[in-house]
Amino acid sequence: MMRELTVDALNVAIENQMNVIRPETLQSLVHLQSKYQGSVDLLKLKQCLRQDPYGWADDKVNSYIDKVKESIELRSRIIKLVKRHLENARLELAGVEAIHALYVSSYPHHFIPLKEMHEILIELSSPLTGYLGRIKASDWRSDRFYYLRDLSL
Repeated sequence: MMRELTVDALNVAIENQMNVIRPETLQSLVHLQSKYQGSVDLLKLKQCLRQDPYGWADDKVNSYIDKVKESIELRSRIIKLVKRHLENARLELAGVEAIHALYVSSYPHHFIPLKEMHEILIELSSPLTGYLGRIKASDWRSDRFYYLRDLSL
C-alpha cells in the first residue's frame, strides 16, 4: 500500500527545499547499487535531489536510475564488442581506434567521441572493475585492450 504525504508534510518539504522519495524508489536505488557496485554516484544523486521543484522527487531519481542503467548497458556493449572483435579477428589485443570504429559502425545512433571511448575503456580496464585488460603505451591512442570478463545485465 503506497502512502501519500499529507498536504502539510508536502508543504513543509517544499518550504524547506527538501525532496521526498517513495520506499520503492529507494529500493530501486539500493538494488542497482547492490547489483552493480559503484554504479550509484552519491554526488550526482545529491545534485539531482537539490534541484527544483521540491516535494516528490521520484521522477528525478527514476530519471537518474535510467541514466545509470544506460551507462551500464553502454559499457556492456563495448565489452561484448571487444570480445567479439578479438575472437573474430583472432587477435589478443585491440587498439582504441579499432574499438571506436567498430562501435561507431555497430551503433551509429549512439555516437561516442574517440577520447570518451578511451576513457570508458580505461574505466573498464581498471583493477576495480576488471572487465578488460590494458597494455598502456606512451600515447593514449596506442593503448591496447583485451577481454577479461563480461558485464552481465
